[in-house]
Amino acid sequence: MLAFCGAAPGAGDAQGWITHPEASATPVVLHFRRELDLDDLPETLRITVTADNRFVLYVNGKPVARGPSTGTLERWRTSALDLAPHLAKGRNVVAAVVWNFGDIAPAHQQSVATGLRVTGDPIATSQPGWRVRRDAGHGASDGKKQIPWTYYVASTPEVIDAADATWDRDDPEISAAGWVDAVPAPAAVRPLIDDPLPPQTFAPAEPGVVVRSSSPGLGAFPAVPITIPAHTVAKLLIRRDAMISAYPELDVDGGRGARIEMQYGEALYDSANLKADRDLVGDRKLRGFHDTFIADGQPRTFAPLWWRTFRFVEIAVTTRSRPLTLRALRVHETGYPFEQVGSFRSSDAELDRIWDIGWRTLRVDAHETFMDSSYWEQLQYTGDTRLQMLISYAVSGDSRLARQAIDAFAESDVDGGVQQGAYPSRLNNIIATFSFAWIGMLADWSQEQPDRELPARHLPRMRRVLAYFEPFLNGRGLVGKNPHWNFIDWSGQRWDDRDSFPSWGQDNGSCLMTALWLGALRQGAALEADLGDRARAAEYTASAEKARTAIRANCWDESRGLFADDAVKQVFSQHMNVFAVLYDIATREEAHAILDRIVKPGAGIDAPEGMYAPTYYFAWYLVRAFEHAGHGERYFDLLRTWRDLLAFNYTTWPESRGETRSDTHAWSAHPTADLLGLVAGIRPGATGYARVRIAPNLGSLEWLEATAATPRGPVRVRYRVANGMLNADIDRPAALPGEFHWRGKVYPLSQPRTFFTLPAY
Repeated sequence: MLAFCGAAPGAGDAQGWITHPEASATPVVLHFRRELDLDDLPETLRITVTADNRFVLYVNGKPVARGPSTGTLERWRTSALDLAPHLAKGRNVVAAVVWNFGDIAPAHQQSVATGLRVTGDPIATSQPGWRVRRDAGHGASDGKKQIPWTYYVASTPEVIDAADATWDRDDPEISAAGWVDAVPAPAAVRPLIDDPLPPQTFAPAEPGVVVRSSSPGLGAFPAVPITIPAHTVAKLLIRRDAMISAYPELDVDGGRGARIEMQYGEALYDSANLKADRDLVGDRKLRGFHDTFIADGQPRTFAPLWWRTFRFVEIAVTTRSRPLTLRALRVHETGYPFEQVGSFRSSDAELDRIWDIGWRTLRVDAHETFMDSSYWEQLQYTGDTRLQMLISYAVSGDSRLARQAIDAFAESDVDGGVQQGAYPSRLNNIIATFSFAWIGMLADWSQEQPDRELPARHLPRMRRVLAYFEPFLNGRGLVGKNPHWNFIDWSGQRWDDRDSFPSWGQDNGSCLMTALWLGALRQGAALEADLGDRARAAEYTASAEKARTAIRANCWDESRGLFADDAVKQVFSQHMNVFAVLYDIATREEAHAILDRIVKPGAGIDAPEGMYAPTYYFAWYLVRAFEHAGHGERYFDLLRTWRDLLAFNYTTWPESRGETRSDTHAWSAHPTADLLGLVAGIRPGATGYARVRIAPNLGSLEWLEATAATPRGPVRVRYRVANGMLNADIDRPAALPGEFHWRGKVYPLSQPRTFFTLPAY
C-alpha cells in the first residue's frame, strides 16, 4: 500500500508547480520533502521532475537526480526516472533542494519563478502532502564583486552558515519548526519537454595535495584529518594534477563560529598579477571566487550547490574560541558523459600530449551545454561550440549535445534574422558573425551525421540569417556595417572597442565581412541543393559569385599579393586571406602564395608584422585553408604554437595568446580533432558519413596509432614508416565503405580490415 504523510494538504498550480509562501525574492534556497509509507515495495514508481531554477532530488538522503538540464524558457526540460530502486519498506522521504540565485546566478540559467514540479502518483506536487522550508543559512553573493577586474558571469559564490542552515530535510521525522505546507507557484507558462540529454557525470576524483600551507602540520590534509587550534588563521593551498569541473565537499567538526573560505582557481598569479608556468607555486597567489562556510560546532559537510572548475583550491580558516577539525575534502567530477572512443598515440610524445590536453579541455567545458569557459562564463557561444562539436564527433561519436546546441541557437532570433552569440542566456549578446558559424554547424552536421532531418528542419532559419545581410550591401557589392557586434577574433579587437576589427573602410564596406557572408552562402547553397530548394541553392550560388567578384575587384592588392580587409587597402589581416583561400576567392595559383605570405616561418600560426594575427580559435580556419589548398602536410608547422604552450604545463588549453584570462577554453582544443582527421586522416568521404576517406599526413612520424568515432562505428588506423615504406593497417566497420588516399593515389578499402605496403615518399 502507498500512502502519503504530512500536514495539511497543498496543491500546485495548473501544471503542478509548488513553492514556499515567501519565496518571491532571490537568491533563495528551498527544501521540499514528502513522506511516503510503504507496506510493500512497488515494482516501479515513475516520476518526472523539474524545478525553477535548479534542483537536486533525494530519496532517503541519497541524491538520485539533478537538473533541470539547461534549456530555454520556450523549451523547459524535465527529467524522468524510476524511484522504486531507491525505496524501502516503511517510511521513505522524497526530498529536494531547489535554489534560484536570480540575477547573480550563472548567466545561462533562466528563470520564471522559483518552484518545484513532480508528476507521478502518489507523490505529484499537484497532490497534497508536500512541505517546504526556506534555508535561512544558505545564501549567495555576487561573483562579479569577488572578481571585479574582468568579465565574469559563471558560478555563484555561496555562503552557508551552519547555525541557521537546514539539516533535517532527509530525516524520517522532522520538527514543525520552519516547515510549512507548499503553496502553488505563481502562474507561469513554461512549455515542458523531456530532457534529451543523459544525466551528467558524478564520479569521485582525487582532490589534490597541499603544496603550500601556513603551518607544516597542515600539509597532510586531505589525506588525513587536521585540527586548527582556537584563535588561529590558517591557509592551505591544494593543487590537482589537472583541471577539473567538480562538486567539492568539505567535512568539518567542532570550531563553533569558525569561518572557512574555499577559493577556486585555474592558475596562480605573481605580484604583478601575471601567470607563468602553471605548475609554479612559490609565493604566487590565487585570484578567484570563494565560497564561505561558518561552522556551528557540529560535524557538518559543507558543499556548494553548483560545481566549480579548478586546479587550485585554497582553504582559509579563521577559528574563534574552539579548534576546528578539517576531516576530509572530496570532489566529484561532473560534466557531459562523453564516452571516449577515439584515441591518438604516435612516435611524437608532444603530439600525444596535445591530443590529451585538448580532450580534457573539451570535457571540462562540456556540461548540459557546451561552454566557452567553465570557470569564467559557462556560456554556449556559437563560434566556440562549432569547434567543440567537431571534437565530440571525432572522439566520442555522441551527437546529442551538438543537436542541443543547433536547436538552441536556432531558437534565438534577433533583429529579423541573426542570433544571440551565446545561448541559452539571460543576457543580450548579439554577435552577428556567429550566425555564420551556426550555418557552419549545419554544414558540418550534414557531413558528419546521417540524420538529415535536423539540418532540413533548420533551412528556414538559415535562410533568415543569410537574408539579414543583404540590405547592408553597399554600392561596391561589399557588406556594410550592421548594428551588432561583428566579432572576428580577439586579434586587434577589444571588448570596449568592438569596431576596430573588421575594418569598414571609408565607404562602409568590409571585404572581410563579405568573405564571411560568401562562405555562408556557399554552405547554404550546398545544404539547399541536398535537402531543400534547388532554385534557392542556385540563387545563393549566384549571390556568392557576385560577392567574390566584388571582393576581387575592390580588395585584391596586386603589389602585396594579398587581399585587404577594406576597399581602400589600408588594413590587412591573416583572417581575410584565410577566407580568400578557403572560399576560393583567390585562384588556385594565388592561394599557394597567399598562404606563404600570411604565416611567419618557424613561428606556428603567427602572422608577419603589419597584419592582424590569429588567436588559437581562429587558427582552426587557418588550418582549413592550408588543407583546402592541398597543403595538409604543413599542419605540423602550425602546431608549433601548441608545442610552445606545453612548456607552461597547461593541463587545459587557454583562451588567448600571451597573458590570458581563461586557462580552460575549448575553442583552443581543435588540434584534438585535427590530429584524428588531418594527421591520422580519418574523415567523412560523403555526406552523412556514408563513406570514410582516409588520407593521412604523417610528416616525420615513424608510427601512429589512432581511432576515430563515426556514426557506423570506430575506424582504427596503424601506420609504420620504415626503410622508405609505409605499412598501413586499417580497420573499419563493414557497413562503412571507403578509400585510402596516399601520395596522389586512391586505394579502395576492399575488406573491413585492409593492409597496404606502399612507398612512403
